[in-house]
Order: sequence, then C-alpha cells, then structure tokens
Amino acid sequence: MSPTEDGSPFAAACRAMTRAEFVGALNLLRLSRELSFQQVSTNAGGLDLPKSTVHAMCTIRFPKREAQLRAFLTACEVSAGTLGGWVEQWQRLRFDQPQDDGTDQRSA
Repeated sequence: MSPTEDGSPFAAACRAMTRAEFVGALNLLRLSRELSFQQVSTNAGGLDLPKSTVHAMCTIRFPKREAQLRAFLTACEVSAGTLGGWVEQWQRLRFDQPQDDGTDQRSA
C-alpha cells in the first residue's frame, strides 16, 4: 500500500493540497502518538519548541522554518527514514502554495 492510500498521518501529509491540510496531518501525528501539546514540547528536549508553538502548528500555523518542523517530528518520535518525507511534503507546500490559504503565516 502506498503512503497516499493508507490512513496514517504521513499519508495525510502526502495527500495535503493546502497548508491547512498539512497542519491537520501534524495534529494527526501528535494524536496518533497520544501526546499532549506539552508532551511534544517536552520531548523536543533542548530544541526550541514551546507548548504554544506546538499548539499553533497543530491547529492554525503552517511551520515557517524547517528546524521547527524537524523539532516537532523528532518530539513525535518520527523515524529518521520518514522524517525526510515529511520535510519533502512541507517543502512542496511551502513553495507551491500561496501564503493566503487560511492558515496563519506568522513565525512562531
């Protein structure tokens, strides 16, 4: 089964046609790991990922910086092999989508 055919959070990211859908995929990832916003923040360790930023990334704000996305993915224990795929999907939407698609574009 290809990533676009299953119901995983990564498949949702691959299917995302808008930044808002990608944000939804990030929240699916968090929920699939049964993590609270605080737990994601704590799991990020020394990486700068406050609870408020985690909340925003899962609800309204498309990640502006790759380092922020990587910190989130690491905190959600995404494997090294899958992490690159998530970043690829983020880059696709970052560069291919207009900024005004309903998600907040302020940096976190």
